[in-house]
Amino acid sequence: MEFASRPSSLSSVGLAPPAPSSTQASQQNVRYYHPAVLSQIREDCMAQKLYLRASEFTEIKDMVLWAGTFNVNAKKPVSIAEAAKLLYWLRPKHDNDHLSPDIVAVGFQEIVDLNAVNVVVNNTSGPRSAQWEESILAALNSHMSDDAYEVVLHKHLVGILLLVFVKRDHLPFVTDVVGSTAGVGIMGMMGNKGGVAVRMTLYDSTMCFVCSHLAAHTHNVAGRNADFANILSKIEFRDSIYDELNPMGSQEAADHALTIHMHDFIFWLGDLNYRLVEDANFTVDDCFAHVEKQNLDVLLARDQLNQEREKGNVFHGFEEGPIRFPPTYKFQAGTSFYDRRPEKKIRAPAWCDRILWKAKADTVALKHYGAAMELDMSDHKPVAALFTVKVKYEVDEKKDAVQREISRELDKWESDNKPKISISDHNLLHFDAVTYLVPQTKTFLIENTGLVVAHFQLAPKLQESAVSKSWLTVLPTYGMIPPKEKVELKVTVHVMLDAVHALSSGRDTLDDTLILRVANGADHFLVVSGDFLPSCFGCSLEQLVVQVEPVRSVKSIKREAAVSQKIPKELWRMVDALYTHGLDAPNIFLDTDQSEAAVLREALDTGAPFPVHRPQSMAALLVHWLQSLRESVVPEASLSADTTASVTVDGLATVHFNTFIYVSSFLREVLLHTPRNLLNTSKIAHVFGRCLLGYSVTQGPSPKIDMMERMLVHFLTTGTL
Repeated sequence: MEFASRPSSLSSVGLAPPAPSSTQASQQNVRYYHPAVLSQIREDCMAQKLYLRASEFTEIKDMVLWAGTFNVNAKKPVSIAEAAKLLYWLRPKHDNDHLSPDIVAVGFQEIVDLNAVNVVVNNTSGPRSAQWEESILAALNSHMSDDAYEVVLHKHLVGILLLVFVKRDHLPFVTDVVGSTAGVGIMGMMGNKGGVAVRMTLYDSTMCFVCSHLAAHTHNVAGRNADFANILSKIEFRDSIYDELNPMGSQEAADHALTIHMHDFIFWLGDLNYRLVEDANFTVDDCFAHVEKQNLDVLLARDQLNQEREKGNVFHGFEEGPIRFPPTYKFQAGTSFYDRRPEKKIRAPAWCDRILWKAKADTVALKHYGAAMELDMSDHKPVAALFTVKVKYEVDEKKDAVQREISRELDKWESDNKPKISISDHNLLHFDAVTYLVPQTKTFLIENTGLVVAHFQLAPKLQESAVSKSWLTVLPTYGMIPPKEKVELKVTVHVMLDAVHALSSGRDTLDDTLILRVANGADHFLVVSGDFLPSCFGCSLEQLVVQVEPVRSVKSIKREAAVSQKIPKELWRMVDALYTHGLDAPNIFLDTDQSEAAVLREALDTGAPFPVHRPQSMAALLVHWLQSLRESVVPEASLSADTTASVTVDGLATVHFNTFIYVSSFLREVLLHTPRNLLNTSKIAHVFGRCLLGYSVTQGPSPKIDMMERMLVHFLTTGTL
């Protein structure tokens, strides 16, 4: 049933409010923060200001990066003895072939056959990955450099393999290396298609490499777009240092994982499988003809990836170099001829194999982008790109000097004056028309009007442990405001089950006073009030049966019935709606969808006609209404192992007895439609055995619930107690 959760933690100053601890609760009268808290807040502020002045202590290293992708079609790795063949790919002849890469990122697809066994068991990928790593390392160290490269990390997922190497000179400056995988193939999760990613910090720049193999087939553009989006959302790096990319240094940030987008440099390579658009005006034969004539511009205009990027559907913000090489798929393995064998399915040539990147402007320069047409082991040709990248390098001496300057600046701020703040709206906030389970948020704007940093904290009132009543949430609960700056204090009123009981009975009102404590300054009192619109949720049965009009009606407040109704009219309305439209709806009481709950609650409270809705939504409303009653239909204390069901029910107060019989009789009617609604006695007893006792449907078993379920099963089966 519907239970809205409290708003998640959020702070406009980058500080997540901690849960009140016993230590904090015992120090309510202390007029300042614990020194450790103040120290942490100061460090957070210093980290932010240091980040903003990073250009003063950061230098740039121009480094060379090589990235390549190769779908090897499950062919065996090149042996170490023949590793020189890979130089066609790793170091092709071009104007910049004199550049020696500092970083090498090698991506493979289909290193094993993508049969069902390999996809499910994945026991051959490891050996193949190791063999390819040995071959690439041999080519790099024996033919491109004198034993200069070492592997940073290799990561594989079934047929996808990503290897990242750096020159040994840079290895001490490589930190926070983490790999991650995301399967998006069969059932949206298997590894026959997906992505592998490796992230690292090189000097003081962060890099992320992604190797992916996306959905096949010419017309499956939407599938490829979806695979890209899924990889982007699924890949997370949970073992790395989040604060590297979050200068605020908050605890909230530390609880999160890094994602692909949270890096200075992103290089995405792989068999992306985008093809050429074919139609009646452009056939496979036309494609071959343009390839033979080297009319690449004509073909590129029909490239699906180019078209999807132009539409903004995929690789938003990424760049790709100009393509001046022939399509890299599909070749007859062992040759450099496109596969046009009549006994095979003839596919139009396409640039399936691509390399893209994303970085800040002017930090990446493409030096070469091409295909190694000489390598003929696969039905794909490998593709490579050579870049120069501007890597950040922090100079410790300069950074220390900036830190000292910032520290002196903070010291002066803190010593000049006592902190002073002003609060918007005269310290008052009022919420109109607050309804059950519907949150409302407003803000106080706090401005530091003094010359010194203002540390603030919400403090509990005397002899209380919480800073506010249960229906009120304020974020952030503490923070720091530099002079002349402002912070928003988000105040959310959210009446949930515990609060609605107190409000409907008159034991509480929507009024609270918050204490905003400023370290070394004055306390400020923030008054929050609201108008709660009455609701039948959280009321008692006795309260509802004496009201003639809907609870939201003005008449219902002024006039009560001379004679009580047998059952609440709200119960009758819900059951009538279900009886009319819902008896045949499948699994009507097992659906947890709450998308229509708010509008149905509003109609029930105001007496308005129910809008068009799913029967399952009305059933969920009924269950939640029963669960929300201030006093359950069957009080738990009335259940006893020594008492029969008939004695238990006969002993109920009149309105509780009537409600129990009415609901149970309706449930017997529901069971007459079992062939269509798929319900049975056990399922219904599980749900209503809990909500009639005032429990959530998710409540675990207990002796009282077991007794209630048995009583319901007996009544639903026999019609008697």
